[in-house]
Amino acid sequence: MNAIARRPDLGATERVIGDIGPGGGPIVVAIGSIHGNEPAGTRALERLFEHLAVHPRPFAGRFIGLRGNTRAARLRQRFVTRDLNRSWMPDNIEALLTHGAANDEDEDAEMRELLAIIGPLLATAERPIVFLDLHSSSGDGEPFCVMADVLRNRHIAFAIGVPIVLGLEEVIDGAMTGYLCDLGHVGLAVEGGPHHGEHTVDNHVAIIWLALVAAGVLPADAVPDLDAQRARLATATKGLPRVLEVRHRHVIDPGDAFKMRPGFANFMPVDKGRAVADDRHGTITTPEEGLMMLPLYQGQGDDGYFIARPVSTFWLDLSARLRGDTIDRLLPALPGVHRDPDRPDHFIVDPRVARVRATDVFHLFGYRRARSHGEHLVFSRRRPDLDHLAELPPELSPLLDALPPAEPT
Repeated sequence: MNAIARRPDLGATERVIGDIGPGGGPIVVAIGSIHGNEPAGTRALERLFEHLAVHPRPFAGRFIGLRGNTRAARLRQRFVTRDLNRSWMPDNIEALLTHGAANDEDEDAEMRELLAIIGPLLATAERPIVFLDLHSSSGDGEPFCVMADVLRNRHIAFAIGVPIVLGLEEVIDGAMTGYLCDLGHVGLAVEGGPHHGEHTVDNHVAIIWLALVAAGVLPADAVPDLDAQRARLATATKGLPRVLEVRHRHVIDPGDAFKMRPGFANFMPVDKGRAVADDRHGTITTPEEGLMMLPLYQGQGDDGYFIARPVSTFWLDLSARLRGDTIDRLLPALPGVHRDPDRPDHFIVDPRVARVRATDVFHLFGYRRARSHGEHLVFSRRRPDLDHLAELPPELSPLLDALPPAEPT
């Protein structure tokens, strides 16, 4: 498949902030404001493309900047009818693309328009695309990166140089970067800071520059003040753990009347039993000690807060060595563990029989999605690294009709 000949011409639209660089090389796609009340990522992309229009750079690959939820952004709220960043699941996408747009709600239309751009890129990709989802938070705190624990994500995430949080998207279904990572691409969500902080925009600008270099889209000497960009993020995150994993998520159910108590911020230490919020049931306390992450100080959203703990980079390095088919085949030899007969990338664990801490062992092998199934746990993982990209999944097949015929190389 010839990616250059079939390159989609995006043009200038409300959705597309910018599209620069040649086809045929690595691609970085950055999306701002997938939550409409998070303007910093969009502002950072606008600033970067304005700079590049005046100061061209020797791009070796393609850089695309997109606006996420444009309708919610105009209303300055997280979403209009549903959270756009909880909707990226194969069944949802298949239902959307197999029905007409006449009955689209606001977020249906947003997803349809994003897929019209992203789908052809996926269909013509000859290597993993790097997707950056640019976020900000309703509470105070320093920048960090959220990634699924597959090895192809690590190179870009560590090059950015901010704390890396593992497991957050594994307890959240329907995140855009998770879906794209499942297709074999690189998917990173990056939090730049509080919603309306000017330093949040500056942090996102630095993050994007560093990601472009790490992905091979720009040479390092083409980035203005690259050392200063690194230093900015290093200063902002000084003293913070390099890697953390989510240990607890407080889910808000409809009608809970959840209200976070004031004064909490990202990376703030909290003890077990600390009163952190209130709802219609009473006081909410932390179930274990750790670091506060993403406390909710806005009206919309179903994640009240998260608790994370630092992870030694030794274990992260060890887990990289343990990945692969050979070691993976040994997992069913563990007591109380067997492979799902219908899904080879799923393992079923009986915690009553397993003689080791099953969660920690499976984390080492990249299996971070744990779901209860009766008295058992089911572990699965994102699509691992392969030497080729899979065909477009069935739910995206309608997008192929929009592609122009492939031209000969």
